[in-house]
Amino acid sequence: MKSANRQNLFLGIAAVAIMAGIAWVSLRATNEPAEDVGVIAKSVDVLSPALFTDERTRAAYQTAKDIPEVLEQLPCFCGCMSSFGHKNNLFCFKDQHGSGCTLCQDIALDARKMHDQGMAIAQIQETIKAKYSHYQP
Repeated sequence: MKSANRQNLFLGIAAVAIMAGIAWVSLRATNEPAEDVGVIAKSVDVLSPALFTDERTRAAYQTAKDIPEVLEQLPCFCGCMSSFGHKNNLFCFKDQHGSGCTLCQDIALDARKMHDQGMAIAQIQETIKAKYSHYQP
């Protein structure tokens, strides 16, 4: 019986260690550049847009994949920065939070439009803050 208890204890500890490792890998922010076919790009752990059926949600998650360097410079005003510990708008798309929050999506999609128009990140920041800061809880 003691042998079985030790084995169960060992399995429990191993399971907790594995879960902690998975959580650490999935929640950590990666800021190190990665090479991809000769192009330097940021390695970003955002969810795949293919996971979502809603076209607008897919577009927001695709934006996070395409221009993470812009979204990581933008605050979010839905309350997730204080409630969930998000550091910026990019964090909204590292989990499913962005799929259910239209404010997070609005910020990302507006940022994409401005980025595509050639606006500098500082200008995008100013515009986003002016447009959305009144929503902050």
